[in-house]
Amino acid sequence: MASNAVIQNGGIPPLSDMIQAEFDFDKTSTIWKELLVLARQPGVCNLGQGCPDYNGHQVAREAAVQAMLDPDKSALNQYSMPAGLKSLQDAVCAYYNNVYGLREGQAKRAITPENVLITVGATEGLYNSMKALVGPGDEVILFNPGFPFYLPMIRLMGATPVFVELDGPDFAPDLEKFEKAITPKTRVLLLNSPHNPCGHCYTKEEIEGFARLALKYNLFVLSDEVYENTTFGDAKHLRLADEEGMFERTITLCSASKLFSLTGWRVGWALSTPELLKGLNVSHCMTSYCAPTPLQHGLAVALEAEDGTFEGIPKLVEGNAELLGSALREKGFGVTQPEGGHFLVADTSPLGLKGVECAKLMLANAKVSVVPGIIFYFADPNADETVDIDRPLLRFALCKRRDTIEEAVRRIRQMTFPPIPPPEIH
Repeated sequence: MASNAVIQNGGIPPLSDMIQAEFDFDKTSTIWKELLVLARQPGVCNLGQGCPDYNGHQVAREAAVQAMLDPDKSALNQYSMPAGLKSLQDAVCAYYNNVYGLREGQAKRAITPENVLITVGATEGLYNSMKALVGPGDEVILFNPGFPFYLPMIRLMGATPVFVELDGPDFAPDLEKFEKAITPKTRVLLLNSPHNPCGHCYTKEEIEGFARLALKYNLFVLSDEVYENTTFGDAKHLRLADEEGMFERTITLCSASKLFSLTGWRVGWALSTPELLKGLNVSHCMTSYCAPTPLQHGLAVALEAEDGTFEGIPKLVEGNAELLGSALREKGFGVTQPEGGHFLVADTSPLGLKGVECAKLMLANAKVSVVPGIIFYFADPNADETVDIDRPLLRFALCKRRDTIEEAVRRIRQMTFPPIPPPEIH
């Protein structure tokens, strides 16, 4: 709780101790905000924030507009039930059962409406899941680097993050290292595939390994699968909840923002058992109550009409990855070619540059905005030594029009990077 000390001279009380601590923990928001502002300057080719510069799914948009304007659909502009619009719950069930071959009576359990909670984006689903699963004294294991929102949400619950490092160039998980991080206080494994920012897709062997550990140590799994429809080449998205014994202990987070390229709509869903979703629903009702009803309707119509191509966006993103990756290799970057997701990461160490330094150089010299790796690397406040989280890593957003990527490639190819100084001789 915040201090109750008397404030003299008409002062106001401080914010809560937990929020004040979050300000102290935060080491990267200033850099992030600075780069976002610069990225929005005229003439900048923005490959920073993962926000599409093309129109979102047409079927969804048209259906939502109709819901807003058609007098016969006036109820769709009012509250839905907290768990979601029934038509969207049904469409979610039909989509997952069809795409992943889920059937009643089989190991891959079919999804029914009671297994679906519609949330205000996967972000709210993540918050509600953390609120339901962990508290003070609990530990959550997560990979480093990872999605920046994971860490503050764990801390805001009073829980303790435990980091497992992902090593380049493929950033595949080391299951042995992961198991060593588990302690009697561990309660949740936080997983993400396709991975943001590194683009790794968990293999069948890795999925089975995570399931084995969750069952062996009796743990929950929070599985962030928001980029599930965007995989490249031979990579396939595999659901952890479909492993034997995992449905009952897994919360799967999904995002219409990513599936349908509608990041501003803020609609997602959590998939799990009725018992676990009941826990999520407590904080869901006390925060948003329900996701925007007309947008839920638009997404229900779009899911029902979806033929698996998502208007060609996954193929566009895959082609963008190949085009951009090739250009970055030509300039000397070390490139991790993604297996899925909306991002590509490149190693700046062959150029003799750290991430922030290189990001600022590209913005100043080529007017190409990217995000440095420092945004995705978590500093452990409990570590004995201060870790340099300004890693030589850049993240490039691929969810852009092809002409945007082509222009960025043209500018990058014209760039001249400073010469690498010779190594010191001792």
